[in-house]
Amino acid sequence: MSPSRRPPRQLPSISNLPPLPAPFVGRDEEIADAHRLLMDRRAVLVHDPEGRQYGYGTSQLAISYGHLFTQHYELMWVFDCGREPDPGLLTERVEEETERLRAELDERLGQPLDAPTAADWLYIFDNVEEPDHIRPHFPEGNARILVTSRRIGGWEASARLCVGPLVRADAVRLLKENMGLDRRQAARLADAFDGHPHQIVRAGEAVLSGSVTVEQLVATTEIVRLAPPPAERRTPSPTLPAQRSAGALDRARTSLRSKLLRSAVCRDSGSYRRWMADLRKQAPGTVPPEAVTVDMSMAERVDFLLDSVFDREDAELLQAMADTMAAATETAGTGRQMANNVQAIVEELVGRWHGTQPAAPASPAQPAEEPSCFFFTSWHNRDVDLEEVLRFHKMLEKRVTAKLGGRVKKAGFLDKTMKHGTTWEPKLIEAIRTTRLMVPLITEGYFTSEWCRREWAVMVRRMTSLNALPGQEPIAIMPVFWVRPLGSWTMPDDFGPYQHWVHSEGKQEYDGDVYDLVADRLDTELNMYVSTLAKSMVAEADTPLPHLRRDLVKKVPLAFRDVNGGL
Repeated sequence: MSPSRRPPRQLPSISNLPPLPAPFVGRDEEIADAHRLLMDRRAVLVHDPEGRQYGYGTSQLAISYGHLFTQHYELMWVFDCGREPDPGLLTERVEEETERLRAELDERLGQPLDAPTAADWLYIFDNVEEPDHIRPHFPEGNARILVTSRRIGGWEASARLCVGPLVRADAVRLLKENMGLDRRQAARLADAFDGHPHQIVRAGEAVLSGSVTVEQLVATTEIVRLAPPPAERRTPSPTLPAQRSAGALDRARTSLRSKLLRSAVCRDSGSYRRWMADLRKQAPGTVPPEAVTVDMSMAERVDFLLDSVFDREDAELLQAMADTMAAATETAGTGRQMANNVQAIVEELVGRWHGTQPAAPASPAQPAEEPSCFFFTSWHNRDVDLEEVLRFHKMLEKRVTAKLGGRVKKAGFLDKTMKHGTTWEPKLIEAIRTTRLMVPLITEGYFTSEWCRREWAVMVRRMTSLNALPGQEPIAIMPVFWVRPLGSWTMPDDFGPYQHWVHSEGKQEYDGDVYDLVADRLDTELNMYVSTLAKSMVAEADTPLPHLRRDLVKKVPLAFRDVNGGL
């Protein structure tokens, strides 16, 4: 493979390296050490400290190394070993990923995978359970190999790199910049958890969620450390409140997403387009047009498709996905096992949505109802600006998620369908009656759309249900002037009290059309606007807003009655 000229941070054309991890700080020296070792040796093991709890960031270091030293390699391929302890099952995982690499080389370069590898290839065997078991899977030739594991096995010390605790300054910076804590809180947590990045992140998330204070965490940590450990165990590390386990649907979606991204139909843009063409034939009217997804990464395309399936619980579209994937796999002659795995997940989901799967037993104590999302993007569905609306929503969701630091299960909701109907209506109702904030994209058509009027009315009803004094209601509507109505347009009376609620530290709101910022790719101005909006949204997050009963959503009188002749 001849060297290519690429921009400094562009990955090789043959690569499945995931995006840069975040947050990931304080590892510059270890990444440099990994490169130094790989220049002298064919294979290097990156591992956690012996005798300490896991979670020091070995996988993140390996991925970051690939991104930072991309110019040294003409191929990068990650083999996720999934901490598989069984040698036979480990072989299956490696062979499955090798088959994907073989197909990628053949399609892109017309080059077989049966020749010795070169020194400018990088193989990453990630999440290896037993480092000694992975050696038989190393390729022939001089490819550089990076192995990540919790153990060291029989590897000699000169071929190992230990990823140890963060230094205090990096731990404080991690908590301040990514968890949103002030310097005093960050310093106290950094001291309490002795440089363990996983515990530090969990601690920051626990504080931000409101489930525990910094003082309580520090006190608990000190008490645990003072307690004598059991004779058969090592000194225990401090513990945190357990994370909420994902539900069955969440687990199924995560597993389905992973398998789709590793399948033959998502191998590249060409295979994906062919799959979508087949899917449109089998499920007409439910698959988004290609123009909407053309600028998306493969992961974003899969997420977009799964959003359509899970938001509507569309069993027919889900089954069509599995059927067309199986057909494409047969044509390609590769990836049958992955297609079978997808089919198994689909059968379980279809059975659940059709009511043929037994429901899980209810717990004795039901938790309080949680909001389905933090914010709801409300807009007058139009083909003409769907792509721009999607980009704006994703930017806002990413910014809000980062600022909230894991405090919400789902940040944003956007109805991406072009028509409203009974198959998706329950999801929409659930979102609008429980969301903390609504971000309406204002156009003239917004004030005449029946569902936009209903969404606005529901949020106003929720705000006024607290019987707060005028001007003291919780802020729940933050309008965005997507395309400002013409000067001759008279704004409805309902809109007046809410049109100036998007602000930040007294700065004047952008007075143009936000659609233009997105469509014209004015990234500097758009990022500034989204940042201002997200800051205003997060500032209101701690003020509670009551939910509205499901049966009342359709009974609330529509807003903007002075538009459309008072209908």
